[in-house]
Amino acid sequence: MSSFERFPSWIDGRLFAPGEGCVSSDDQGLLSGLSVFETVLREAGTAWFLDRHLARLEQGAAGLCIARRFDPQRAVEEYCAALGQRDCALRLTLTRGVPEAGSTLVIGARAIVRPPDPGVRVTLERDAKDAHDPLESYKSTNRLRNVLLRERALAAGAFEALMLTKDGDVCEGTLSNVWAVVDGVVCTPSTQRGCLAGVMRGVILEELERGCLAQRVERLELRDLERASEVFLSNTTGRVLPVIEIAGLVAGLPGSHGPVLRDLRERIAAAEAHWLAAR
Repeated sequence: MSSFERFPSWIDGRLFAPGEGCVSSDDQGLLSGLSVFETVLREAGTAWFLDRHLARLEQGAAGLCIARRFDPQRAVEEYCAALGQRDCALRLTLTRGVPEAGSTLVIGARAIVRPPDPGVRVTLERDAKDAHDPLESYKSTNRLRNVLLRERALAAGAFEALMLTKDGDVCEGTLSNVWAVVDGVVCTPSTQRGCLAGVMRGVILEELERGCLAQRVERLELRDLERASEVFLSNTTGRVLPVIEIAGLVAGLPGSHGPVLRDLRERIAAAEAHWLAAR
């Protein structure tokens, strides 16, 4: 699938051809960033873990005082019916809308971008995040920092940038959560350190618990990355993304050949099969 493929949009109950949908110039999401969003992986007609994504959307909307007018579940069903069987990354954006008119719900899609094998290179961005900022818990469209830092990583030949807090610990990527296997323990930052509670992050934590694999959810330090036998990222569209190099810190990581990552890929596939069967 071409990364330039265009998709229709669904806006407040109406379907539009690619490029034809619009929102009001008075929309508070456009003017002030008062909006939350979710990205959902859709493959072979299945929108994976949609219920979890919608729950997080609702949580973020409540935090930003956005009262929705449309049912996101029904909206996704209508939109996907129009897409047919096309695989894509769905994007749901819920804004506070025009004052006194109510919220705006927009659904669009883009092609899925798969990371290369055996893995990706990442960069480090120091002093990028405040671990104690409560707004970090919302998946809002206020992502200027993340966008610019990832652009800098791409310009340096990397796939992603890992952001450090002002305290010096590793927080997350610009579009991913980060994991390291240290002395056989799978480590990832706590949400108390300013990282977003990713949907795939939650799935992985459940699978680690179910598989009796040792895990540590607290601070993740640079020295942990230096000592790690495996490092990988997680997000919705990539599931688990193997890392082969952290620029300026460590190289020669096993990437997709790492045993923990291979095991997790199998466990995630089983979790998806169980989730699908339950529906």
